[in-house]
Amino acid sequence: MKLTCLSMGRGLYCPPCHMLELCGFRVLLECPLDLSALTVFAPVIPNSATDLIRAVPWYKTVKSLHLWDPSLIDFVLISTPYAMLGLPFLTRLRDFSGKIYATEAVVRIGCLMMEELVSMHAEYNQFYGPDERPGCPGWMEWEELEKLSLELRDIVMGKDGEELGSWMPLYSATDVKECMLKIHFLRYGEEACYNSTLILKSFSSGLEIGSSNWMINGPRRNFTYLSSSIFKSAHAMGFDYYSLRGNDLILFSDLSVEVMHDGPNDANGCKIYNETVVEDPLPYHISAVGANCASDQDLVKCLLENDEILEESDKIAFICSCVLDSLNEGGSVLIPIGRIGIVHFLLEKIWQYLELSNMMVPIFMISTISEEILASMNAMPEWLCEERQLKLFSGEPLFGHIELVKEKKLYLFPVLNSSKLSMIWQEPCC
Repeated sequence: MKLTCLSMGRGLYCPPCHMLELCGFRVLLECPLDLSALTVFAPVIPNSATDLIRAVPWYKTVKSLHLWDPSLIDFVLISTPYAMLGLPFLTRLRDFSGKIYATEAVVRIGCLMMEELVSMHAEYNQFYGPDERPGCPGWMEWEELEKLSLELRDIVMGKDGEELGSWMPLYSATDVKECMLKIHFLRYGEEACYNSTLILKSFSSGLEIGSSNWMINGPRRNFTYLSSSIFKSAHAMGFDYYSLRGNDLILFSDLSVEVMHDGPNDANGCKIYNETVVEDPLPYHISAVGANCASDQDLVKCLLENDEILEESDKIAFICSCVLDSLNEGGSVLIPIGRIGIVHFLLEKIWQYLELSNMMVPIFMISTISEEILASMNAMPEWLCEERQLKLFSGEPLFGHIELVKEKKLYLFPVLNSSKLSMIWQEPCC
């Protein structure tokens, strides 16, 4: 087995990317975009004074991926919606013929995110007009790059200019549709067999609805790839701890919980490289936490009682308190959309806080995919946490936004300049 790190990632929205050579096959683990690099481009504001790049944005892909021959990639594993935003760049290459595997929920959400990205990009094209220059845009010329501040130049070029070749013009809506046709999506608990040699199966990572870790069973050993994970969520199915048992090798890639540790060797004498590889059925930190537990059930209970589980709820509560403070002062609140499940949870909690404070202010959700995103959550109950699934069996709405929309407390609009929005707009609002 050989593992090559193509990108260390930049957090949740740009996960790490690796090339794995296993049993004679070459596997690409994740294919994200670094959307944080878009901060080098100026927003679409006429006559604004800025040192940022004033041009139609290009998008930063995994810095080393373009150096690999796409025809040699046998298949791709995708763990989260954010990890598939760079896929159309790969699938539109004529030489790429590999298979792509992801859960049905990840594919559905990821497709919506890519469609919205294309829609948002169209605003830049309308403002600046199409770039008629062949090849690289003007802002990539050395004379223009020298005008950038050191901070912006580092984002664009990286150290020694090695990242300049990773910038590409955004894919089209047609590219997204063709990409979706090439993805083999797995339903909950479903297995896939690649080339009659490897068995692939996804397990819940707890991070987001449909987000998964992957187990690869080969002829001689079992391999598990762990993406960014959390043990328990207020909306998504929790981390599937039992899926890790009996594996010969585990690759920790980007866990949200603390699993990385320093030193050249772990407690079992296994060498630690850029990522932590543990040749033990138990992750290092789980072994340490559960050293005195009498059984697997005791260990899982110990993990789920960890104070880290409360962190997500505490952050939501802090945001809600800030919302109330702003509304009480007559101000409105603007909240950017992040993790889809968190958005649903946040909508519920904000309205609960508003009701307890006797503040009846409207909530507006502005996105070209707002209706589709909210509807998709109800179509994937098997990936929800146990508390949400119980609501399904009792006939209750899985998420509070359904009642909020019916009672006209939550309004969904595709764009901000909608005529219907201007008719009902009032402040303060969220």
